[in-house]
Amino acid sequence: MHELIEDVELSFKLFEFSVRTMCYAELEKIDSDLFGQDLQLNLPQENGAFSGGGFQDENEIVKVSQMAVSTAFGSTAICLDCLLEKNVSDNPKIITIKSLISAVRNAFSHGIAAPNWYVKPHRYEKLDLSFIAGPVVNLEQLNGSAFDYSQIGGLAVWYRAKEFIIANT
Repeated sequence: MHELIEDVELSFKLFEFSVRTMCYAELEKIDSDLFGQDLQLNLPQENGAFSGGGFQDENEIVKVSQMAVSTAFGSTAICLDCLLEKNVSDNPKIITIKSLISAVRNAFSHGIAAPNWYVKPHRYEKLDLSFIAGPVVNLEQLNGSAFDYSQIGGLAVWYRAKEFIIANT
């Protein structure tokens, strides 16, 4: 269980790191000449190399950094879902949060760069997140639409969901 909690914490750190990188990219604070140069990884089994010139354009750096934010956010859902798999509580709040995490994870699995809600009819439900100062999330209404953080109450609600899960695991 400790490893799963550590994975959750690290995934949220990765998300923060990605947001910070994106902000630097959007502010044009990344030296594209340095960032886009040849890079070689000397690994024990076999070296890997990335040719230079791939990140010379500021707009490309911004676009890829935005995708990294989306990918990192998706990883938080995956790690929270893995942690919740071990929780067999019949507590209605745990059941609600499990449904939310599962639905978010599923949205990101159906488009990591541009996630869309994909909810099967037997999963249609209204998730009352008031216990973490969040909204009521209607999964049937969201089905098929593009994911937006505001639909789950924003990032603050997501972080409160994480804290609730860790406190109840």
